[in-house]
Amino acid sequence: MTTDNGSASGEHPGVLDRRQLIEWQLAEVQGIGHVGTWEFHPPSEQLAWSAETRRIMGVDQSGFDGRIESYLALIHPDDRRAVVAAIRENRQHPRQTELEHRIVQPDGTLRYVRVHGVPYRDEAGQLMLAGTLHDVTEAHQSTAELQALSRRLLGTLEAMADAFYTLDRQWRFTYLNAATERLLRRPRHELLGKVIWDEYPDLVGTPFGDQYEFAMARRQAVAFEEYYAPLRVWKEVRLVPTDEGLATYTTEITERKRLQELEREAAERFKMVARVTSDIIWDWDVPNDRLWWSEGAQSVFGYDADAFGNGLDDWVSRIAPEDRERVVDGVYAAMNEGRETWTGEYRFLRGDGSYATVRDQCVFRRNAEGATLNVIGSMLDVTAQMQAEAARREAEARNRLLASLLDKAHDAISVSGIDFRISYWNQGAERLFGWTAAEALGKTKVELLMLATEDLDRAQRAVLRNGEWRGEIAKRRKDGRPVPVESHLTLVRGDDGQPQAVLEIETDITQRKQDEHAILSLAFFDHLTRLPNRRLLLDRLRHAVAATKRDGHGGALLFIDLDNFKTLNDTLGHDKGDQLLQQVARRLEARVPRRSDTVARHGGDEFVIVLEDLSAQPEEAAAQAERVAEKLIEAFDQPFQLDGHQHHASPSIGVALFDKDIRDIDELLKRADLAMYQAKAAGRHTIRFFDLHMQTVVNARVELEADLRRSLRTQGFTLHYQRQTDSNGQTVGAEALLRWERPSRQDVSPSVFIPLAEETGLILQLGEWVLEAACRQLVSWGSRQDTAHLTMAVNVSARQFRQQAFVDQVLQVIARTGADPRRIKLELTESLLVANVENTIDTMHALKEKGIGFALDDFGTGYSSLAYLKRLPLDQLKIDQSFVRDVLTDPNDAAIARTILGLGHTLGLDVIAEGVETADQRNFLAMHGCRAFQGYLFGRPVTAEQF
Repeated sequence: MTTDNGSASGEHPGVLDRRQLIEWQLAEVQGIGHVGTWEFHPPSEQLAWSAETRRIMGVDQSGFDGRIESYLALIHPDDRRAVVAAIRENRQHPRQTELEHRIVQPDGTLRYVRVHGVPYRDEAGQLMLAGTLHDVTEAHQSTAELQALSRRLLGTLEAMADAFYTLDRQWRFTYLNAATERLLRRPRHELLGKVIWDEYPDLVGTPFGDQYEFAMARRQAVAFEEYYAPLRVWKEVRLVPTDEGLATYTTEITERKRLQELEREAAERFKMVARVTSDIIWDWDVPNDRLWWSEGAQSVFGYDADAFGNGLDDWVSRIAPEDRERVVDGVYAAMNEGRETWTGEYRFLRGDGSYATVRDQCVFRRNAEGATLNVIGSMLDVTAQMQAEAARREAEARNRLLASLLDKAHDAISVSGIDFRISYWNQGAERLFGWTAAEALGKTKVELLMLATEDLDRAQRAVLRNGEWRGEIAKRRKDGRPVPVESHLTLVRGDDGQPQAVLEIETDITQRKQDEHAILSLAFFDHLTRLPNRRLLLDRLRHAVAATKRDGHGGALLFIDLDNFKTLNDTLGHDKGDQLLQQVARRLEARVPRRSDTVARHGGDEFVIVLEDLSAQPEEAAAQAERVAEKLIEAFDQPFQLDGHQHHASPSIGVALFDKDIRDIDELLKRADLAMYQAKAAGRHTIRFFDLHMQTVVNARVELEADLRRSLRTQGFTLHYQRQTDSNGQTVGAEALLRWERPSRQDVSPSVFIPLAEETGLILQLGEWVLEAACRQLVSWGSRQDTAHLTMAVNVSARQFRQQAFVDQVLQVIARTGADPRRIKLELTESLLVANVENTIDTMHALKEKGIGFALDDFGTGYSSLAYLKRLPLDQLKIDQSFVRDVLTDPNDAAIARTILGLGHTLGLDVIAEGVETADQRNFLAMHGCRAFQGYLFGRPVTAEQF
């Protein structure tokens, strides 16, 4: 295309002179060949470009200033260092130069250029440098495409089932695919570059060697089949001459040769296939949906060369309809899940309309992002192989039909003669008894299986007499272990009607027996202690009472309850409680060794022991029962080890003797239970026999508990407040004390109802009510000038304190009532320090951060560690009233009081004495440093109005 003035460049209007013509022709040549020119003038450091050079570099005449730096700025950053080095080298040693690099045009376009340079001298004799700049971008792109094609062909070769390798003209291996490695049984790195005759000298002079020599010498393709003895395989070999040497295709056809001997038609078909590759190679270009097939698709399936041209649909449409969804979904699933390969078998439509069974396999080629670029595969027609295999399986199935059916049975099936000698032994018998068929056949069942020969004799007589026998019998496994089986024997008679053999079907009933035992255990034994449970206890007790009435012997029932078990659960946790129950059960069993007696768990921490065959004389029976009970008491002398924690436990034991006039066993249990409660009332860790007076006591306790629950629902409690004063007699605070008047208008002492609330768990509700009522009173006092300075002490039980949500509960009460936490003092007992000290400290710190204070109540009466005491965030110690009462008359109490005061001073804690009733007591305590007091001397507990 030319411009209006006839010039390709449009720079010279009109008719050209000779110089202009040459310049025009040079510009045209440069444009057509994409080759520009350049000159570099070292003295001026100026670079001159032709118009084509500027076009290649992407700049116009005004956009390039001729500086070498401007040229370097256009070079790709990764190539710039090499170009600078070449320029530097050429300046030092001028010579012809050739290099290739990338440039980035101002608009971001990437181009590849090849630069040629030559030094020369101008008319003035100065050294110059000039050359050409060739745009080779298209050549690079073509090279990349060729490389991609090469990779695809290489992938195809690697996916081939045929062994493919190449030889140069000197007979050296130049390439081997994976199938060749498998066929030759050597890795490719051992063969590459090696001469084939050196590595396989046994080929020289054989038909193999002759064919290779012929193909190389004549430059003519050769195909042949031959048996290769060293590897014991049949090979189909195709030799194709190339410019470099020979290309060799080798297919192992050993299986096909075997099938040819079985079926002539199949042999003929495989002989035809042997002329070409047995695999059909295909390549699916996924992004462009282009499907390429090798020529094998034509020869194997009978299609024309142009039959496949419509992408994946050409393949999918030829898959049998019933296989299509499975196969297509399988390929896409493997591709989308990132798998490396896919393999499948399906039926494929031939050109004549019939279907071939094919085995197809493929590999997925992906880019760096994981997207699939190509799916390369090979398809093998296995129709004949499948048909032959089906025929072989059918023949074998007919021959072993009976044995197969019997072997599939889960049960053990065997056949023996009348002499018990085994003639058949199925796989079920092998699994059940451990003997293989080879080991069992010919042996007698007596020597192989029987634990007791009389069992076999009894079953054999029954089957000969009745024709069959069914029952449970114990047999022996190969490893010596017994196995219970349910056996069914059937007599087999000959044509003459005489007994000929015995067919035996045996079922392993081990699991059934275990299930029966487990059901029995669940029904009658406690899962934690493995002792008889209450159901089995009642059954044995019923039989024991009946036997006593029948035989006249005596008997006794011991009811055992663990003392303070709830405290253990609350302090150490239920897992430690379970461990204690298990250890107690073992100790009780050890102290009651007679098989006629029963040790049972009644429930919770209660155990019951039934003693039978005691003396008929009540006095002697009582003495016998007492001796057993004393042994049980002694069983608790040693501490229990609970995961490294030593725990001392004690029992309270109630004893009730069997009475001939007893109405029922429930009455007997009730008597023993009442006796146990009498033992607890007597101080625990002791034994008590049944007394009718106990019934009255228990009834009273039940009524008291009912009233306690009723009062909780109806707000039937009140708080009284006892003054706390300083050394000047000024009231500084009060302790909130709970009072209860029963619905019957009877006052109940806190020493009575507080322990009951602890045992029943009602202390949690009661404690929360006390805290909220005390806080509301504190808020009321805060509104008056004369009481605004008072603090409020509130007792907290161990069970209440150890609630998981105790901190939140206290803070919620303070939030609801609006009480000042700095004026609240929680009084804790030393029992809190027995266990879980770390949790106690954490709870106290959490409340201490909110301003709440703490006092240690009844200090000196417990046995807590002083090492823990200094870690507790306490504000006050409280001297127990038991020390204050006799501080003037008992030197020990006086010493204890002085010690507590000294300890409080050392630890920086306030000390308050409770139970101060006389001025002399107060003066003694004040003389030894006590600055706070509480007791009747300053005022009894009164209502808020009286306070």
